[in-house]
Amino acid sequence: MKKKFFVSVLIGCFLLLTVGCGQKQTETENQEGINMNAAVEYTDHAAAFYFAQGKNLFQENNLNINDIKVYASGVGVAAAFTKGGFDVSYMCLVPAIYTYANGGVPIKIIAGTHKNGYGLVVNSEKIKELRDLERSDIKIANGPKGTTTDFIQMLLIEKENLDSGQVLANTVRMNAAKQLMALRNGIVDAVFVPEHFAAMAASFTGMTMLASSNDIWPDMQGSVLVVSGDFLTKHPDGVEKLKETNQKSIDMMNEDPQEAAIIVAQNLNINQGMVKEETQSLQANLEVTPELVAKSMTNLRSTPDITLQDVQAVIDKMYALGYITKPFDAAEIMAVN
Repeated sequence: MKKKFFVSVLIGCFLLLTVGCGQKQTETENQEGINMNAAVEYTDHAAAFYFAQGKNLFQENNLNINDIKVYASGVGVAAAFTKGGFDVSYMCLVPAIYTYANGGVPIKIIAGTHKNGYGLVVNSEKIKELRDLERSDIKIANGPKGTTTDFIQMLLIEKENLDSGQVLANTVRMNAAKQLMALRNGIVDAVFVPEHFAAMAASFTGMTMLASSNDIWPDMQGSVLVVSGDFLTKHPDGVEKLKETNQKSIDMMNEDPQEAAIIVAQNLNINQGMVKEETQSLQANLEVTPELVAKSMTNLRSTPDITLQDVQAVIDKMYALGYITKPFDAAEIMAVN
């Protein structure tokens, strides 16, 4: 009897200590904030991040972003997550799925950030209609395999019943910054790029946006807010705060798009040197104005809303087109309420 009583006391003390430690850790986090490393795209797809940063929304929610790495595309972000060291990212859905399915990286989607936001911009003197993309004298630039723009190109080929072999034979691969330089210099006649690069390319003399992603797949899920599986396990409160911050940032941007354009433009210009270095495009002029960003933002729909159906549709199509080796349930990659 004494032995049982002694064991019970020990267990009780252990539980008290454990609970006490948990409470102490939570109190410490509440006082000092939750620390995070972030990876984001150099596009206005990450507008919710740039705006939240500019308005100190992360700090207001006790979230400390210790390190920020900016990458030219979602593929760059995906590669960074594969190597580890990041807790949160604003990235396109297609590379997020690609990273999870093919790279085995345990990321979780916790919210959406926008719908649409990609475009086909062409030299209007040489390309009058989509069928012209099949002509052997046409050069098309696109991002590497696994990018959303590559996915969009394949969807367009299928939708318009274009000659896949000929269009892909006409396609050269390069990052968005180099695509714009090549288009402006007449090296290529068409580019598939994300916003804000699409709006920038369309502003060049003689260039026009021939098709947007909304024409190809109306209201397709563009980018998402993701966290690492480790961060989700260790900081569930932090995940909820990230969702709240994302929601507030998007609401504020939609309420005042002019202020949003100013803040996003400032952040893009601050980070352009980092992207030029990464893409080895030191001669590229990536500076943007608030007016260009405002125009670009009308080509996507900022919203945190996302559903299992939204993600499942992209997963299934990526499998059908050979981007992933097998389909999976969207619930595996999602942690949304």
